[in-house]
Amino acid sequence: MSALLLILLSAVLVCHYAPRVPGMRPFAATEPFHNALGLALASLIAMTVAAPMGYAVEHWVLEPLGVEYLRLLVFVMLLAALAHLIAFGLQRQGHWLPLRRPFVLLMTAHCAVLTNALLGAGHFRGLGINSLGAALLSGCGIGMAFAAMLLTFTTLLQRLRHADVPEPFREAPLALVTAGLMALALMGLTGLIRD
Repeated sequence: MSALLLILLSAVLVCHYAPRVPGMRPFAATEPFHNALGLALASLIAMTVAAPMGYAVEHWVLEPLGVEYLRLLVFVMLLAALAHLIAFGLQRQGHWLPLRRPFVLLMTAHCAVLTNALLGAGHFRGLGINSLGAALLSGCGIGMAFAAMLLTFTTLLQRLRHADVPEPFREAPLALVTAGLMALALMGLTGLIRD
């Protein structure tokens, strides 16, 4: 019973304070769809670059020096530099103006980008990524899939905000139900391609 109360208290605190934190909206003065579009573009760029970068660093630097145990630390530092470059590029482009500190922190801590770098490095050997080209294609494909999911989820939530939804189900409960339905839809793709 105490665990349920702790979960409820955590959800209440997150729902109350999360909209006030600037990092929850990483782009300045944008509506949610443009915010998601900028984040999807930044994630696509980061994932497309992270996989071949992971392959190159792993096979051309870490393995020859015999310091594979530093893989995670090196990747996090390189992804932080990549996040700064992406923020600089988006600021120069001018259409999406990222809030500097929250955006860089969000892109550095983006677990999908780090996983993509590890995939590109061949950390998960059974996936068949054994060249720089395969790492680039894998990173681009994963980035496009993540961007499509993010934009789909944002569009769906925007449409549901204007729907006649009962008061207790608005905001966080609606987002959780929507995420659950999208997860069920994606589970339908399981086993579509045989190994």
